[in-house]
Amino acid sequence: MTGETDLVVVGAGIAGLVVALEAATAGARVTVLESDDRVGGMLRRGRIAGVDVDLGAESFAKRTDAVPRLIADFALPLEVVVPNSGPAHLVSQPGVGRWSRLPLPRRTVIGIPADPLAADVVAIIGERAARRAAVEVLDAPVDPTASLADVVEERLGAGLVRDLVDPLCRSIYSQPAAAVPLPRLHPKMWAAFERTGSLLAAAGEVAPHAAGGTAVGGIMGGMWRLADAVASLAQERGAVIRTGVVAEALSSDAAGVSVVLADGESIRAARAVVATGPRGAAALLGAPASEIDEAATAPIQPAVRLLTAAVTAPDLAADPVGSGVIVAPGAHTAAKALTHIDAKWAWARAALPEGTHLVRLSARVDDSAGLDSATAVAREIAHLTGGRVDRDDIGEIVTTRWRDAVVPAESEAWTETVADAAARGIHVVGAVAAGTGLASVIPHARALAHELLAPTSVRKESR
Repeated sequence: MTGETDLVVVGAGIAGLVVALEAATAGARVTVLESDDRVGGMLRRGRIAGVDVDLGAESFAKRTDAVPRLIADFALPLEVVVPNSGPAHLVSQPGVGRWSRLPLPRRTVIGIPADPLAADVVAIIGERAARRAAVEVLDAPVDPTASLADVVEERLGAGLVRDLVDPLCRSIYSQPAAAVPLPRLHPKMWAAFERTGSLLAAAGEVAPHAAGGTAVGGIMGGMWRLADAVASLAQERGAVIRTGVVAEALSSDAAGVSVVLADGESIRAARAVVATGPRGAAALLGAPASEIDEAATAPIQPAVRLLTAAVTAPDLAADPVGSGVIVAPGAHTAAKALTHIDAKWAWARAALPEGTHLVRLSARVDDSAGLDSATAVAREIAHLTGGRVDRDDIGEIVTTRWRDAVVPAESEAWTETVADAAARGIHVVGAVAAGTGLASVIPHARALAHELLAPTSVRKESR
């Protein structure tokens, strides 16, 4: 069986869905193929304590206006909301049995402060490291391929990297600061850095004037609603979205692109867009085995694992750590971050039964050690929040895993693979191409769609 279409999109995460919506809106024939039984990718819905909640991404960074602009441009029936003002905290373990819980600084970008001598920065990194950071080495070379850790350490000192930059990078981007360059993590910060020649000045321009942890927005009712709304509108405008189908191979010739599915079906298209995780993209693009292995194992964490729990501990009513915590790498915990969902989002608190809280733990590694029972989950929440949480306070627990989510650092070989594929009519979107986060993924997907649509529109008009 062979089908023909203008554009085939492999992967129905938000990047693939955005491409499909743009293309369908322009009148192109679009087919989206998703191996899962639902769309959305890491924008995933679950139900806990009778409430629909996010089991994947629950917010978006405000470093670009990508999400509100998408909503406005397509009149999506969604409301952007801001988190409550209680600051997130950084948890460290200065000694056996000792825990430190300090509010994240108000004005930093991935831990790079606008003012290293601000009291909330000094409280975390110490006065000596703060004074070192305040004397930035301005004549250090600017290398866009250097890791975030190397750039910050050379200019602002190792103490800032160890105690603030690396913990935030590991928690937010699932990668150590030594594994990824600043331009890929935060293009806006990098642009300000290139213009000013100073990390501190760039942070001063980019950092929000708000409590730490509030440089994000959300969707009323959950981020999963964004993927659902984009998918629904794309289908209304003619896109065909097929779930539960696996694309095994892509090839191209002078006439277009062929996608071969696991059941033997072949789909012909003028162009293809790959919108999968790094391992899936490497395999479909025919990357060398070494690149596939790198995509599967790099940087350090083999998968993303989240545990979302309903908790009835009375101590959580006071929101002891605001919207949640980021955990320093040296702390003896099984989680690298905690989100107190109903403390962060007013809509969640209003929807939950009185006395019930939702807490999400981001595991350090994808195994059960330390988070393998309700007792372990209670212990972890108690350590991180400082509140009393017992086994009997833990209700439903939902575990979510993504084994092809962490994006490795960009390599020259991978860049060449992507460029070669594009020359054959096969393009790549998503975090593996644009960098982590909706703020990067959505603009990249929209830009690629617009780039592809001009020739598509001309061809359709000529028929």
